[in-house]
Amino acid sequence: MLWSGEPGPVEDAVAAEGLAWTTLQPQEFMSNALLWTDSVRDEGVVREPFGATRSAMIGEADIGAVAARTLTEDDHAGREYVMTGPEVLDMPQKLAVLSGALDREIRFVELTEEQARERMRQAGASQEAIDHVVGWYADPPEEAYTVTDTVEQILGRPARTFEQWVREHADAFR
Repeated sequence: MLWSGEPGPVEDAVAAEGLAWTTLQPQEFMSNALLWTDSVRDEGVVREPFGATRSAMIGEADIGAVAARTLTEDDHAGREYVMTGPEVLDMPQKLAVLSGALDREIRFVELTEEQARERMRQAGASQEAIDHVVGWYADPPEEAYTVTDTVEQILGRPARTFEQWVREHADAFR
């Protein structure tokens, strides 16, 4: 289950049954950047709202590795882990990393909130999903831009940086 930021019916059901549980709370996924591949390849541009929003993005491989570890070790039951990458970046900083990895400038075009909402509507997102996503980026929770060392504590190595992630996925943007 993807954690939504608040306890929901699945968490309530697990608690009601008295089952062992561990909650992983990854913040913004680095893989969200893959939504930019077409515009980066075709135009050298990324269009997003809220360019100043800061985020301690986490790589999906780190999320998976932490999940595997917590499922196969006994000492994680009853714990909640907020998971982030090792750095806080805003949109211009993310695009500087991407530009460096691709060895070409990627421009940023900041969308208005209404433009972002309309783009999501055109893509078929529900109003609830639109409100959640746009609301998160407009006013992210403190956990979203506060670096944690959860990945390192559980895996014994630091979380991947956005630069490492971009280099691993650079071909998707070419």
